Amino acid sequence: MRKFDAALVMICSRWFFFGWLIVLVSFTSSMINAGTGSYALGFFIVPMGDELGISRLQFSFIPLFKLLTIPILPLLGVLVDKKNGARILVAVGSLIGGIALAATSLVENIWQFYITYGVLYGLGTAAMGSQLVGPSLISKWFVQKRGRAMAIGTMGISAGGVIIAPIAGLTISAMDWRSGWLALSIVTIVAIVPPAILFIRRAPEDIDLLPDGGTLATEEHHISYEPEVISWTLIQSLKSRTFWIFSLIQALGICGLVPVLFHEIAYIQDKGFQTEYATIVAWTLALSALISKLPFGFLSERMDVRKVLALCLIPAGISTFLIIPATSLFTLLLWGIIHGFFMGGFPTIMGVALPTYFGRQHMGSIRGVISPIIIVVSSFSPLLGGILWNDDSSYKSAFVLFGTTWIIGGLLPLALGKPKPPDIQNSDIRIGL
Repeated sequence: MRKFDAALVMICSRWFFFGWLIVLVSFTSSMINAGTGSYALGFFIVPMGDELGISRLQFSFIPLFKLLTIPILPLLGVLVDKKNGARILVAVGSLIGGIALAATSLVENIWQFYITYGVLYGLGTAAMGSQLVGPSLISKWFVQKRGRAMAIGTMGISAGGVIIAPIAGLTISAMDWRSGWLALSIVTIVAIVPPAILFIRRAPEDIDLLPDGGTLATEEHHISYEPEVISWTLIQSLKSRTFWIFSLIQALGICGLVPVLFHEIAYIQDKGFQTEYATIVAWTLALSALISKLPFGFLSERMDVRKVLALCLIPAGISTFLIIPATSLFTLLLWGIIHGFFMGGFPTIMGVALPTYFGRQHMGSIRGVISPIIIVVSSFSPLLGGILWNDDSSYKSAFVLFGTTWIIGGLLPLALGKPKPPDIQNSDIRIGL
């Protein structure tokens, strides 16, 4: 393996830094994960509901099955910080996820759907880790260029709506929903498993490199390390007020993001638009979110990350409200452009903010503790949207609530101080978690 790594580094060094391969795998994994788990899911609600008799509320229970992964997420986070842990996680998780999607194409009732997509696919995506593995690895491979690297990596989340969701929507329109799940299964296995095995490495130091393209034989690493805070251990992070504020910001942002992606297609269809038009609006939102990540990434390299968070989350909340009065295709497209732009910057900025405050060495372990919070919120918030729709057959109150959570999350960064080293005197620095 050492010889293979050396040969791979030598080949890559002629054209680019090896870390960009990490970004590529993270992009692909995020694209598949977000596309199959959020953006594309909305296209299955109506056809599966018509054929299998699944109600909107029953469909909204699907994310709850991800709660089963909570006990293992901190362990997966620790594994990310081990030498070959991330490579194994992404490859095995993607294989499990692809098989689960293929099995979902065969379901005949709601309970089979819960088992194949809710349980099996949930376990696969937990290991695939677009919220855990990808951002943690990018944090380890980049310091000065972390904003742009994180932007490109998290662009995969929006690419899930631009590329994966249309694959599902068009396949369903041309064939049926079963073919849609099968197409997503093939894409998941083929696009992620081989690159994960070939390219994922824990950190640049494992192959005699340093962040941002420096090498152990040069002095470039002095420049790379200059802006980096001393790495906090997991125990030190858990004792800090800053960690819990970031966790709350993450929870509020996810509460505004996930249920809108989950219910937007159905909401647009409820307004009287056909699936094809709903697809165009969803694609526009995802494309706008994809485009916005690079500006927010570069901005996070040049501005106080607290201000960038507020600049992203507060407008994301205000723009959520714009879909409520939208009654024409033009106004829906306008909503998609505006909301998608501000919503899209959130994963990028959070990916930069955490290592900015806690360093990069134990980022897998730290994100492994935050991930259960993300799972809980992303599981219950779509259900809440389904419950609110069930009450009055309208998503209006749900979208008001989700927009408000964005705004509150955007105000919280103002309570944060500047990044600082951990309080070593009050922490057990021998614990390497």
